[in-house]
Amino acid sequence: MTRRVALLILIVTAAGVIAWGVLRLTAARRNRLTQTTRDSYLTANTPPGAWDLAVEKVKAERGEGLGGNLEVPPELRHYEERYWFLATQVAEIEKHRVHACQDYLDLAAMIERGEMVPVAAVTDTYVLLGVGQRADDDPFTRYEEDNQNIEVYNEYQSLQNLAKSFNGRSYDLGNESDRQALKVNMLSSVRPEALKVLEQVASAYHSQFDRPLPVSSLVRPEQYQHSLRRVNRNAVTIDTPPHSTGLAFDIDYRYMSVAEQNFVMSELARLKKDGRIEVIRERNANYHVFAFINGVRPSDDLITASLEKAGAPPAEEAHHSAAKPEKPKARARARAAKAQRPRSKARVSRKRRR
Repeated sequence: MTRRVALLILIVTAAGVIAWGVLRLTAARRNRLTQTTRDSYLTANTPPGAWDLAVEKVKAERGEGLGGNLEVPPELRHYEERYWFLATQVAEIEKHRVHACQDYLDLAAMIERGEMVPVAAVTDTYVLLGVGQRADDDPFTRYEEDNQNIEVYNEYQSLQNLAKSFNGRSYDLGNESDRQALKVNMLSSVRPEALKVLEQVASAYHSQFDRPLPVSSLVRPEQYQHSLRRVNRNAVTIDTPPHSTGLAFDIDYRYMSVAEQNFVMSELARLKKDGRIEVIRERNANYHVFAFINGVRPSDDLITASLEKAGAPPAEEAHHSAAKPEKPKARARARAAKAQRPRSKARVSRKRRR
């Protein structure tokens, strides 16, 4: 009996040591990623200590007066039609034929043409927290549709131009640290339409709580999106992921009080009612925001037509069990009407949300 007790104690102790070791390694890796990203943010355009101070404000303890009940507006909940949210973004992309960047080389060319604009690492009203955190220091490659990375030699003139001077510094493409820093800074870009919305929400939040709005994701080339999918199940892999267009960005609500979350959600809900954005509250502590090009929401007919491109099964498959299939127009109207009814609870699907 004594031996059994001793063995049990030994097993429990060993399990505790292993668990402690795993947690310590995970924390150390997270800290290294954060430190690397932080160092990449700190360019000549970043005031000394400004980013660290902003992050301290984001993570600071909140007072008891900022509690209350979390109230998720219907505008930030999922639709009855599970693919409607993603289809709305696909419809906007199709409507305006928005180019989605495939890789860093593609993104460099878009930045050089002015289609994407750099976003400062920190301002009075917002701070980048986690943007580009999964960027690696590998050589720049061309990303192909068959998911093969092919070495690039003479096809990166835009990247070379960017490396000479971007975001207040120059980069040596032959240096691993510089390559990673350049990738992080390139991922700190969005289209002007998205930046305008970001700045508006950040200004309102800062005015109300005197804290910078934490922004966790901006543009994500498909090359980066596929690598991110390994650690983030919300990173969709459809033909045109919204983040690859530069029209989407994420707001991190992990450190916000209930009062702060309610305020930000009310601001986002108002913008959605005005037809300027599509938005949803995700379980992974982010508000995913997608800005419409002209501040006008795509029509329901166009959204319905985009459902399959958003990953929805073909209509005939979805209704294969029906005794009498609906006519195409009737089916489209039914889907559109169904999608307009938000769920009563803020349920979050585990597939294809961004």
